[in-house]
This record gives sequence, structure tokens and C-alpha cells, in this order.
Amino acid sequence: MNTNQLQSETTCKINCNRRSFILKGSQLAAGITLIPGILSVSASNFSFQQRTKEEIYKQLDELVYKNFPVYGTCSQTSFSTLNEVFHLDSENITKALASFPGIAMRGETCDSVSGCLLGIALVYEKDSDGKERPKLSDGPSMNFCTRFENEYGSTRCRDVIQKVTKKEYQVTKPEDYGILAQEGALNNCPEVVKKAVHIAADIILEKV
Repeated sequence: MNTNQLQSETTCKINCNRRSFILKGSQLAAGITLIPGILSVSASNFSFQQRTKEEIYKQLDELVYKNFPVYGTCSQTSFSTLNEVFHLDSENITKALASFPGIAMRGETCDSVSGCLLGIALVYEKDSDGKERPKLSDGPSMNFCTRFENEYGSTRCRDVIQKVTKKEYQVTKPEDYGILAQEGALNNCPEVVKKAVHIAADIILEKV
């Protein structure tokens, strides 16, 4: 077996283990058995402007548990959830976020942070008219990161994992995520995503 074949096989095993583990972790965190269609929530059925913050939080939570097993990443789950609740109409961004976990699975920026920051920017930034424009999302983005850091002590994936598991892992390469999956360290991911999208929703609601 050559190097490329070995890397491909290793990546496949990591992704399969990750998705399988995430599905079980989502069920455990939700305290339910996921059945297709049971938690389906359609944002088009109602307007978030007509709902209380608590109702929006509830919808966000339901969508996190629905989307997490589908995507298998915090970045896609967080953004797709905000995308659906706040009608951002940006499905292509969800696909593009597939490579964001820990920034190419290297334990760097938590991808729930990445997904939420993209959602915040879409709400706060204006379309380009060919002229220089102020970065309207700078303040809201800094606000999000500060609040996330207050909760987890860092915006870095490996640091957040250490915070929620009370155990230090070496997370610097894709193979390390396979170990995290095997040991159940990623079980906390849905809860981290829930907290992140709640913070993002607060900030988005200040704008809309």
C-alpha cells in the first residue's frame, strides 16, 4: 500500500468513526432516539421576528440535534442551523464549511465559532457596491468571540475539548480526531454548538 492509499484509508476511517460517534453522541445528549423526520423543523413555517428568544433557542436546539448527525461537523451544524432559523439563504456556505473542523482537523479554531461568525457577518455586512465599506461585523464578531471565550476559555478546538472533557488531548492532525471519537471526547460537541448558536442568535437579534 502506497502513502496516498494509506492516507486515504486513514481519512476514511476517521470520517466514518466520527460520523458514527457523532450520531450516538447526539442521541445521548438529546436524551432521545433520533428517528428521521421526528425533529424536522422548517423555519419557513414561521417568522423568527414573531417569536420570543426562548422559542428561538428551542428551535435552535432542535435543529442542532437534527443537523449534527447529518453533517458531522460543528461548523456546518452551527451555520446550517442559523441559516435555517434566520433565513440567510446561503446553502453553498454550509457545503464550503466541510473543511473547517479545527481548521482542516488540526485542533485550531473551534468550527462552531467559524460557522457562527459567518452567520453573523452575513447579517451585519452590506452588499458590495464597488466602493470601500466599513466592516460592520467587526464589533459583533468580537462580541461573539469574547462571550464564547468566557464560556470555554478559548476559541481553539483543542482547548474547548480540554475544557469540556477535563482531559488534555493532543489534537494537531486529522488522525487525532479518530482517537477523540473512539474515547467519546466529541460527545460534548452538540452542547458546544448549542451554546455557540445561542450566543450568535443573541447578536443577530440585536441587528434584525
